[in-house]
Amino acid sequence: MRIKQLLALIAVSSFLVMSSCEDEISKISSGDEPIKEIAGKWHVVQLSRNGEELSERMDMTNFSIEFKPDGTYSVAEQLPFMLQGSGNYRLNDPQYPFSLLMSAQDDGQELAVSMQYPVVKGERQLSLSFSLGCSGNTYQYNFERE
Repeated sequence: MRIKQLLALIAVSSFLVMSSCEDEISKISSGDEPIKEIAGKWHVVQLSRNGEELSERMDMTNFSIEFKPDGTYSVAEQLPFMLQGSGNYRLNDPQYPFSLLMSAQDDGQELAVSMQYPVVKGERQLSLSFSLGCSGNTYQYNFERE
């Protein structure tokens, strides 16, 4: 008899615990994820080609990219990068971006750049990966906001 009472108590307790979790889960929605904001000036902290570190071989102190809140960008200095000069940008998805869509000022064609937005050592980084025509060479730029 005591075993039946104990089993009934366990069943009721389990039901109460599980039903209380449903309320918490229903409160979580995709609207809780903030829109990613990349506006600002970013400088290169790491550059690699096909996994090989190039940062130590190249002077990247003056290379930067600035994303403005109005959807425009400008690139400073010349390094192997998808676009030179200035143009327009947008994220493929403001909450969960996987691509940065960029177009040069004189060309309306959008180029998709693979994007990640990780936190490294407590600082937000912007990681862009792309190929410059030769599919055998993939560049990865890791930026930190100035």
